[in-house]
Amino acid sequence: MSSTCSRRAFLEGLGIAGGALALYACTGTSGGSSLPSANATMCGANLCIDLADAGNSALTTVDGALLVDAPNDTIMVIRSSATSVVALSGICTHAGCSMDFVPASHLLDCPCHGSKFGEDGHVIQGPARRSLRVYTASLANNVITITLA
Repeated sequence: MSSTCSRRAFLEGLGIAGGALALYACTGTSGGSSLPSANATMCGANLCIDLADAGNSALTTVDGALLVDAPNDTIMVIRSSATSVVALSGICTHAGCSMDFVPASHLLDCPCHGSKFGEDGHVIQGPARRSLRVYTASLANNVITITLA
């Protein structure tokens, strides 16, 4: 340490750098989902995803998943069967990181701290303790409708 940098200034600088690193880690910039976002539109009070849109093609096959930006959440939409979909919060309840979907195990996986959730939103492995919010979702006429209320 040079004579122009006091111990106090050094420690304050270290605290600021540590805070910036923590903020960087928690914003999802350093980790988080690798899933692309769906092209969705508001349809009344609901959110609609048109499967004819090429940007939503992942949801045309079973086990496909995309993220959707909703007014108060980021929602993960998963094609669970040929005729049904699942929609639940894609944000981990532990530290707010966006999550990935692991089709082979049918789990939502948080790449930031290792929490795992079932497709029904329940916690399978912590550190998360709270379940994910689950949304009502339907598939009809090649459109997925997510009820936001």
